[in-house]
Amino acid sequence: MGFWKRVGSLFKRSKRESNKELESMDYGEQQSLAEESELSHHLTQIVDSTYEMEDLKREYELVTSYFSDIQKIEQMEPGYLRKLEDDARKILMLEENRKQYQHTPKRISPERYKLMMRLESEVPQGIQRLRELEDMRGKIKRDLEYLEGEKGAIKYEEEELQTRQATMRNVAIVVGLLALLSVLIFLFLNVQYEVDLTAAGAGIAIVAVIVEFFLFLGYNRANYDRKVCFQKHNRAIQLQNKVKIKWLNNTNNLDFLYAKYEVNSRKELEYDWEQYRLTVEEEEQYQKNTGDLRVYQEEIVMNLKRAGLRDVEIWLQQIVALVDKREMVEVKHSLNVRRQKLRDRMKVNEETRQNSLVCVKGILTEHPELKEQAKEVLTSYHIAV
Repeated sequence: MGFWKRVGSLFKRSKRESNKELESMDYGEQQSLAEESELSHHLTQIVDSTYEMEDLKREYELVTSYFSDIQKIEQMEPGYLRKLEDDARKILMLEENRKQYQHTPKRISPERYKLMMRLESEVPQGIQRLRELEDMRGKIKRDLEYLEGEKGAIKYEEEELQTRQATMRNVAIVVGLLALLSVLIFLFLNVQYEVDLTAAGAGIAIVAVIVEFFLFLGYNRANYDRKVCFQKHNRAIQLQNKVKIKWLNNTNNLDFLYAKYEVNSRKELEYDWEQYRLTVEEEEQYQKNTGDLRVYQEEIVMNLKRAGLRDVEIWLQQIVALVDKREMVEVKHSLNVRRQKLRDRMKVNEETRQNSLVCVKGILTEHPELKEQAKEVLTSYHIAV
């Protein structure tokens, strides 16, 4: 772009004046301006082709050096060549492992990872403590269920005893009434009809007394059992209250640990801890992988330098070619194609340059007054004239 400005500045005034004063110029003057414009064009071609040729030559030399490096690799001593291939295979394996690690889904979220890392020394004890508390919670729950069932059984037994007492009381009343009625009937018969039923009345009275006695014993026994049930019920309530206190303490401890580790259960914490440990191991392996990769790369660079290669670093990007001969053939083919294209471009570029030189010489022969301007342009770009 700078060249265009510079060359254009040499002829800008002439062109501007040509456009402005075209009608006032004769044929000779117009022809002179045309020659200057053509000279500017060919000078541009010379400068561009000269610089492009230099770039092409550098690139051609680079490609040629790559060919030379390939030959040096292929001519390495068998021991060094074997070592080079072994190092290249190890690098390929390590790079494949790195790719797998980089594309493996994360086992644990970054937030959970940071939490596990911060509490790393406490997590194992926390898991053990949660296991104890959760096991105790299960025992406490079973105790509460047992005591609740025990209270229900005691209540049911007490209701049965209460029902039994009511039944015996009613039976005692009925037996007493029947015995009294029988005695009154016997007295009436004895007085009215002078029938002697003393023995029968006595027998009925004795039976009634015996029945009433056993009913009385049963009632007292039921009453005693009700007192025992009451005591059992109170004891069950006391035990239940104690167990509820344990439940409350257990719940508070669990809630504290759940909040501390941001989990809802021990199993969740165990899972996160296992995933954290696996992630740490993978990261350590990745770091080791990186270190090993660097070691093998340095060994390859050292071996290639020992073989006299010009550019050793580029082979770190073409490790496969050091292992797979087919890949090396592809590299050679690519370089051949690239070199042929460079030759073609160099040929075309040189032809363009030579044509422009011929044209410039022709113009300067006809217009010697333009020699200084042309020389100034070429000299400013360090082009020999």
